[in-house]
Amino acid sequence: MEKPVLDGVRLYRGMSMLARWRAQRSGEATFMRLEDAPRDRRGEKRRIAHLKWGKALDCADRFLCECVLSNRTRGGACLRLARNITLPQKFQLYDDDSDEIFDAQVIWRRGGEIGCRLSLTPRTDKARVARRMRERYYAL
Repeated sequence: MEKPVLDGVRLYRGMSMLARWRAQRSGEATFMRLEDAPRDRRGEKRRIAHLKWGKALDCADRFLCECVLSNRTRGGACLRLARNITLPQKFQLYDDDSDEIFDAQVIWRRGGEIGCRLSLTPRTDKARVARRMRERYYAL
């Protein structure tokens, strides 16, 4: 005998509290087929990066704001900005952990969170800028 295959998940996201209460009271269950679930469009699996900090720089190597790298792949990252500012479409990201600067491009934005595409290789011509970002007064 074969084991049953789960082809649906119980759906509560997007339902109001009143709709959930009515569904539970009537014994109804709301399900969504997994085939209809939104697809993950990432090219690679993202790794969660707890408390890894970075700095956003404009293309002229000027400091814009600090950010937390909430997850990261080789070619992308999700950033939480320390200040709610509008980043330019193309900017540079200094990774405090690896001490490297990457070219970045904004892909999406939801409030203070930004998804960006990163260059695959760090900038090797920015050693002086990276040294300045390590110092105590980097924003001056």
